[in-house]
Amino acid sequence: MSDMKDKLEDVKDNVEEKADNAKIKLDKTVDDVKEYAHEAGEDVKQTGEAAKEKFSEVKEQVKSGFDQTMADVMEVTADDKNKAVIMHILSIILGFSMLGFISPLIFYFAVSDNSEFLKQEAKNDLNFQLTLLIAYVIAGILWIVLIGIFLSFVLGICALVFEIMALVKAKDGEHYKFPFSLNLIK
Repeated sequence: MSDMKDKLEDVKDNVEEKADNAKIKLDKTVDDVKEYAHEAGEDVKQTGEAAKEKFSEVKEQVKSGFDQTMADVMEVTADDKNKAVIMHILSIILGFSMLGFISPLIFYFAVSDNSEFLKQEAKNDLNFQLTLLIAYVIAGILWIVLIGIFLSFVLGICALVFEIMALVKAKDGEHYKFPFSLNLIK
């Protein structure tokens, strides 16, 4: 019996030793998993912060690129502003003889090749002057019923006011959208 007791004791010790080893391995595995989870969490956090930084950098690059592109497209020199002012002054002077479209027409085809601002300004003025010419023709026809006289006077005043407003905007390097202007020249 003592043999059996010794064997039982050996088995018990062996089981306890294996249980202790398993517990140590389990504790080590749990610690490893906790450490891995912590490291993975830190990696995710750092990756998220890095992604957030990268996104901010890209956002700034896009914004600065957009601003730069707009500056390149809309760069208006003093010379362009002066030419636009001269074009509007000539439109006012020639407008009294219903030939106000000649000035923006010349600027649109001859002078504005190097300047997008001047080309757009000439196109806006040309559209307005052509619209005005059509209105003058209609007013001329309506002279038969006497309302055309009044209409011609109103058209002249409006043309003068709108051209002066366009002149002031052009002097500042901005476009003026003429009211009631047909979009004849695209």
